Amino acid sequence: MIEKYKRTVNKIFFAFKTSAMCLLIMLISYSCENNGQQQKLTNYGNAAEIKENTVVNAIEQAKPSIMVLPSDNLLLLYDAIKTVSINGGSFLDRDYNKYILANKDNKAIISIIQNEFVQMDYPLNDLEQTLKQLQNREATNLADGVAQDAKTLLLQTASPDIIIELDYASKIDVMDPNFKKNISYTITAFDAYTNKAFSSKTIKETSTKDIVTTFVQSFCKNIKDIEREIGKYFKDIVTNGREITVRITVSPKSNINLSSESITGDTYSDWIMDYMDFHAKKGTYKMQTNTDYELYFVNVRIPVLKSDGTQYSSYNWAREMIKTFRSECGVKCSNKAQGLGNVHIMINGL
Repeated sequence: MIEKYKRTVNKIFFAFKTSAMCLLIMLISYSCENNGQQQKLTNYGNAAEIKENTVVNAIEQAKPSIMVLPSDNLLLLYDAIKTVSINGGSFLDRDYNKYILANKDNKAIISIIQNEFVQMDYPLNDLEQTLKQLQNREATNLADGVAQDAKTLLLQTASPDIIIELDYASKIDVMDPNFKKNISYTITAFDAYTNKAFSSKTIKETSTKDIVTTFVQSFCKNIKDIEREIGKYFKDIVTNGREITVRITVSPKSNINLSSESITGDTYSDWIMDYMDFHAKKGTYKMQTNTDYELYFVNVRIPVLKSDGTQYSSYNWAREMIKTFRSECGVKCSNKAQGLGNVHIMINGL
């Protein structure tokens, strides 16, 4: 009887020991996975970048702000886009309000896309609300001699990181006894600062239901793929910097040009090149134009955030450069930038 009791106790102890070991292994495994994930998120090999990424996570800005816009093709379908001539130049005049009001489905489908991103905690710049902010401003105007259309004004007002552009079409199959609809739509993600497309997905559906119902069901199935590519792209921006263009020109009324010698002993062109080396993130930029009256740089990377964790824009970058230029070289400059990702600094002279 005693021996039987001992065997029972040993079995219980062995089972308890085995369970404890399993639990310990699970905890170690979880810890390793967690440490691995943390390393992937923060190990950029640079203390400043680690700090920047920590700030992003701390203030919950790890997801980009989104704005949903109809494509130019959709605007054309509803006669909501046209080409206008201003000062000898041709510009696209987009009327987003006309598109929204032309068909109830137009507003509904835009809202569907917006709501899905809101559900995933993306900061949203609502198209209709932003248009209301601009209702007292002209769709096309002249600002410092540069024409701005409705899209430029929208982006300047909302300042989104990513544009989600929608294009769709539906057609009834007259040969089908149930009159099924062939619906296709394309969702394209653009960098709002460069207008470069980095993700595009086209989906085709056949359904007897109305277009809005079909779109809801289809978009909900495919949004994860779109969201994954957006997340991947924005992580690159946070790590390597936001891409902008920088253009420095000399006013025709200026008493200097870029090859003139500054009070620093360098030419103005050399001073600007040195500034780019130190103030483009990781020294990343490409020079396309280098004359006495213009310097033009593309693929210029700048930080996404300021030191306090708030958004850092091309306007902030231009403002800092102008301030330093005035201080060190005594040059008068003005900021002529119009788009989100375009810096245009004009040198007016001493």
